[in-house]
Amino acid sequence: MRTAVAALLALYLAYALQLESPQTAAVTVMIVSHPMSGAVIAKSVWRIAGTLVGASAALALMAGFGQSPEAFLLLYSLWLAGCVALATRLRRFRSYAAVLAGYTLALVALGAVDDPLRTFDIAAARVAAIVVGVLAKMTVSGIVWPVTAARRLDSRVGRVTAAVTGALAQDLTQDLAGAGAPGRHRDLLAELQGLDDLATYAAVESVAFRRQADGARITAAALFGLLARVDAARRALAVLPAAGSLLACLTPLGAGDGPAFRVAAAAARRRLRAALRLARRAADPASIAAAHQLGEMLDLMVQVAVARDPTRRLSFTLPEPADGPLGSAIIAALRTLISVGLAAGFWVATEWPAGTVMVSWTSAFGALLASRANPEQVSVQIFRAALWAGLLALPITFLALPALSEFWGLSLVLAPVILVAALMSQRPGRGDFGAFMPLLFLTLVAPTNPMSYDLQGFLNTFAAIVLAAVWILLTYRLILPVDGRGEVRRLLGSFTASVRTLAGATAPPPDVAAWEYRHHHRLARLAAWGGRGDDRALATARARMDVGRALIAMRALLPTLAPQDRRRGDAVMRALGRLVEEPARLATFARRAGRRLEVAAADATGPRRHGLLDLAAWCRQLAG
Repeated sequence: MRTAVAALLALYLAYALQLESPQTAAVTVMIVSHPMSGAVIAKSVWRIAGTLVGASAALALMAGFGQSPEAFLLLYSLWLAGCVALATRLRRFRSYAAVLAGYTLALVALGAVDDPLRTFDIAAARVAAIVVGVLAKMTVSGIVWPVTAARRLDSRVGRVTAAVTGALAQDLTQDLAGAGAPGRHRDLLAELQGLDDLATYAAVESVAFRRQADGARITAAALFGLLARVDAARRALAVLPAAGSLLACLTPLGAGDGPAFRVAAAAARRRLRAALRLARRAADPASIAAAHQLGEMLDLMVQVAVARDPTRRLSFTLPEPADGPLGSAIIAALRTLISVGLAAGFWVATEWPAGTVMVSWTSAFGALLASRANPEQVSVQIFRAALWAGLLALPITFLALPALSEFWGLSLVLAPVILVAALMSQRPGRGDFGAFMPLLFLTLVAPTNPMSYDLQGFLNTFAAIVLAAVWILLTYRLILPVDGRGEVRRLLGSFTASVRTLAGATAPPPDVAAWEYRHHHRLARLAAWGGRGDDRALATARARMDVGRALIAMRALLPTLAPQDRRRGDAVMRALGRLVEEPARLATFARRAGRRLEVAAADATGPRRHGLLDLAAWCRQLAG
């Protein structure tokens, strides 16, 4: 309802302001539509930013190459490919802004290809229409049945925390009882990613929600860390069964019972410290490593409890997440370059009057699908949406609208289509159809004041949109088709590269929580591939994160050691980094290195002995 009201309001305002393409204002409402007010605000701001960048690029490119179509189309294809590559490496609405900056150039410049002097007028009209649409949607979202992310945030945090702690308790208890393999965490990773997004929307809505949003993001990050450590925790509990009291912290943490959690956490902390003292006296690296691992688990649980307590001050912040894999960005850019280049070549060769429409929508479809995990399936939905949009727009444009002369009549005709499409966009399996159909429908109807009825122009535009949808479908089937295994391989490669950077670094080690958080998005993307990836890929990613955490801890120990011990530790770390993709060889090397460090520790005393034992403990931890 909010979307339908906002779209009609935007269209009315565009008429009142006599904008050149009023349907763009209504289309903007459909694009920035979201159930959460914060998401509408964020998406709207980035849409305006992307449009301004794309329009500026269009003006510059048309000014320099307006008389050279071949050079113009080549540079445009390169611009769009670069924007797509950038979008695949960014997150949330920043990614969308990069995509928009890419294809806005086509929407502005190609519309003025026959009259380059109109480029500025088209750019100004498009920016004005988008601003009108954004303001209309933001106003309606804030007044009519407002739904804020902040209202839902606390309940979402409680539900996700309970789900994660319950899964951890079940996995660890079953394994200790010999009941089988750990549970699958794909759905939980997706839930945590959604919680992080929801917290971001809440932070946008108001400064008053910033503490709540930061707490939710920290909670999501800590829960990510707990899931990432489940394999290491299982091994640690097998070494230190007496530390099983740590499991008693999970139930009150999931229930949000702060006092009970503090009592359980204090008891678990005392037992872990006692176990660590005994392990150091006995020179038992395996127990030392287990105590360290379980201590990190307890620290993360405390982070969750503190972040959920509104009376506590947050003392830690989160960095920006890591970019997507560079290889995926390059492949997406090449695919876009080839697809749009061929579409432009088709237009130039055929001199089709609607060729600019076909190239523009090919650019938009290709850019919007570049970051999706299932672009081929989405392109099928786009094709269906194009057909339905044409079938609905034809009778409405040439039968219904000629009989109407007032805006209220136009509203009665357009509102049902917008309302049904908005409902479908929220339905699983039909979301892409519902998202694209009203955009194409409004583009084909193209309501203006006064209205012009050109059947030949309508059919040409309809054919161009359908051909663009078919072009994109063929692109993802024939031109560098999306390879799920390759995507999983590239994501795992990003974990490997990060670990090797740690192994060879000479600078002080990063904060382990910050380092982990930068990889949570990649972990969620790995889980999001569903059938294309499998649980072995998730297990491999978690194992490489285990190596990274161990290297950070070892790097922090080196300054406390004697020079000869530092050189030895540094050599061990570099070797571990080289072997990160070979878990069997890494485990064998770590076991041998741990034994050598234990021998060296036997002849040492005081802090040097403790440091060597801790190094040996982390090696033993990696040995499994």
